[in-house]
Amino acid sequence: MTTVRQMFALQELDIILDRVQDDENKTQNELNNGDGIGDLESALQRDSELLQESELQQRATKLEAETQKERSETLNSQLYGGEITNPRDLESLEHEHSNVLKLIEQHEAALDNIADKVAVAQFKKSELEDKLDEARAAWQIRQTELQDSLKELVKEREEIELQRSKLTEVLDPVSLQQYELLRKSKGGLAVAKVHRGLCQGCKMSLPTHQQQRVRSGRQTVLCSSCGRMLFLV
Repeated sequence: MTTVRQMFALQELDIILDRVQDDENKTQNELNNGDGIGDLESALQRDSELLQESELQQRATKLEAETQKERSETLNSQLYGGEITNPRDLESLEHEHSNVLKLIEQHEAALDNIADKVAVAQFKKSELEDKLDEARAAWQIRQTELQDSLKELVKEREEIELQRSKLTEVLDPVSLQQYELLRKSKGGLAVAKVHRGLCQGCKMSLPTHQQQRVRSGRQTVLCSSCGRMLFLV
């Protein structure tokens, strides 16, 4: 005959098993998703692309500024070389030269801004590379720790499952089914201790006759308030 003491022992194993299984799941989840390296790699990729864009913009602007400087030198030679004497032509050259100088000034200002952007981007990229190296080194250590922990948890779970299997072999199927249903519906606590006349599952006082039945231990008694199996320690 299955006793409530056996049910209580089964519950103790199940509580340990739940805890071990939860720790195992958390450890496995951290192994699968917990390194954070992917986020750093994505951020580094974005910053590298921004730096590349800024450097391309810098080269293009520098090339354009040099082109305009060459144009300015050519116009300057034409203005003061003495070959052009027509006032209208000279006026047109002066106007064009003035516009070219303005363009050069604009390009140089743009180059200063781009240089600042490149410097910031290079610093951020370097900073992220350092963080990524640190994260990879730290994750390698943490990964080893988690793998060792997981092995221990698996071993512990298998041992508890073996103990549980041996215990359930001697329990009658009806009592075991009742226990499983109660455990599922009562938040994992199918068997409640009785202390000072109180059910420790719901903290409700038990009628005197129910306490006597629990004390006798001849049959399984359910709490009149919460329906859990009662066990007198």
